[in-house]
Amino acid sequence: MSSAGMAQGMQQGMVANAAVQMFMRTLQATTVELAELTAQALSSNPALEELPPPENELSSLPLNHEGTMRHQRFMETLTEQPTLAEHLEEQIRSSALPSGIETAALSIIPYLNHHGFFAEEPARVAKELGLTDSVFRKALLAVQDLEPAGVGAVDLRESLMLQLRRKGETAGIPMKLLQNHWADLVQHRYAEAAAALDVEEEAITLAARHIARLNPDPGSGFSRAELGVITPDVVVLQDGDEYHVELTGEDVPRLGISAEYREMMAERMENAELRSYLSRCFREGREFIRAIAERQQTILIVAQAIVRRQKEFLRHGPTALAPLRMESIADDVGISVSTVSRAVRGKYLKCSHGVYELRSFFSAALESDSAAGASAGGVQARIRSLIANENPAQPLSDAAIEEMLAAEGISVARRTIAKYRENLHILPARLRKQK
Repeated sequence: MSSAGMAQGMQQGMVANAAVQMFMRTLQATTVELAELTAQALSSNPALEELPPPENELSSLPLNHEGTMRHQRFMETLTEQPTLAEHLEEQIRSSALPSGIETAALSIIPYLNHHGFFAEEPARVAKELGLTDSVFRKALLAVQDLEPAGVGAVDLRESLMLQLRRKGETAGIPMKLLQNHWADLVQHRYAEAAAALDVEEEAITLAARHIARLNPDPGSGFSRAELGVITPDVVVLQDGDEYHVELTGEDVPRLGISAEYREMMAERMENAELRSYLSRCFREGREFIRAIAERQQTILIVAQAIVRRQKEFLRHGPTALAPLRMESIADDVGISVSTVSRAVRGKYLKCSHGVYELRSFFSAALESDSAAGASAGGVQARIRSLIANENPAQPLSDAAIEEMLAAEGISVARRTIAKYRENLHILPARLRKQK
């Protein structure tokens, strides 16, 4: 191949790679983040223009008014308080990590819930992301080193331990309580803990008070998504026994290539420098428009595949959530697991039971022969329901919940119930009791 041909091939490869990166950025973006990307694109690319909304969305605002209402919303989002994920991502990008670790750390952050805790088992997250144990550990340590202290934990207990480590308190009684006597701590069995650690009970009391001053919810200061109204990306419509999924299209920008700049291109063909500049603007503008269209199509086909596998959820609600892995959806629609992960991050589905993040439909199967077909997410939903309907004067113990689930044909160990309850941030029965 000639040097000119090689140069042309390299340039085409760079253009194609840029298009793929643009698609991945728009796919991973939430609606708010997509608005920010759009505002930046409109301000930096004169060939792009925002199209007026469809006729049924038109307000009394004149179409030739500079900046539509939707564009104003785009700009307003730039000054909103960042979400927890945005706050963490900004820290990672400015932390000078090796590129591979930085990329891995950024890919971990979407798996944290609004508390800052893992919504799924870390080992499963590493597998879904295709990360080696070594890279995942380094990336996780980087995330756990961010502010606020306590993020990147699997549960409340580990979050509190991370906060103590940040303070350099790794060998004191508070850390020993969290590491080895968590059940005694939450059930206020201070005498048992004191005997086990060979200290005075007063020392345990002081340690418990010290732990109580830590932050049980590291993400509590970043609740923008919860304070606002969530706009669903897709809606499920029922027609008899069939379920249809449609894109809502709400708050998704409608963009086009400026006719004015097309005319400028045609009129000034002799100006090579201007022609080159406009050509680049047109190309980047088309890539951005195409990326948004592909984002919407990918979200739709992923949501459709999820609905096909979660019909029992749609019929009966959260307690009927079936075990589902991202690999299964990736196989169903012929895309990579990482693409599925991006497509479900921060995207919401509306159905008759409410509005749910697409990512919440993925849940591992319980490791129990007698609970075949049950998912961890479904069991957690059932535990939440049982506790929500308990007698406040006689709250359900983990043992009682174990028996009630067993009566429903779901065999779950008591320690697993305790773990799920902690994941749901529900206190033990003795601390829920109301007189």
